[in-house]
Amino acid sequence: MAHIEMTKPRSEYLPVFYNVDGVVGAPPADNKREDVLLVQFFIVLIGRSPKPDIPPNVVAALKAVQLTGVADAQTIAAIKAFQESNRQKRPNAVVDGRASPAKPGMRYAPGALWTIVQLNFVCKNLHPDVWPRIDKIQGCPDDLKKMVEREIVGKPL
Repeated sequence: MAHIEMTKPRSEYLPVFYNVDGVVGAPPADNKREDVLLVQFFIVLIGRSPKPDIPPNVVAALKAVQLTGVADAQTIAAIKAFQESNRQKRPNAVVDGRASPAKPGMRYAPGALWTIVQLNFVCKNLHPDVWPRIDKIQGCPDDLKKMVEREIVGKPL
């Protein structure tokens, strides 16, 4: 199940972030429904308000994703496209079509952030007024609203 974590060491740019329990995307992957919905929601938000430097083919891949909770071909293609666009800035980044659980430190290699961390960064920057209350963002699926309630509401961060 998706959950929220504090960054370790604590980051001023992303003090808390949403993590997945299992791998989302291309096989082999766990593709737990709530984890997949979280990744899909972040992808949909980025596709809805793409930064001008995101190539049109990446935007098209992001916009093709539907909030189903199933890691379908469109979801995997969007993860790969997102990773590939990030690799242009971070050559150590892996493009595998998978959003793996982030381990402490937010990076899996020098200069290479976990995909789930990158998705969090972009969405936080798109919605700084409500972050980390993603349940307040238009279009947030009910299952993620329940996750936010479980993970944040009534709990000190």
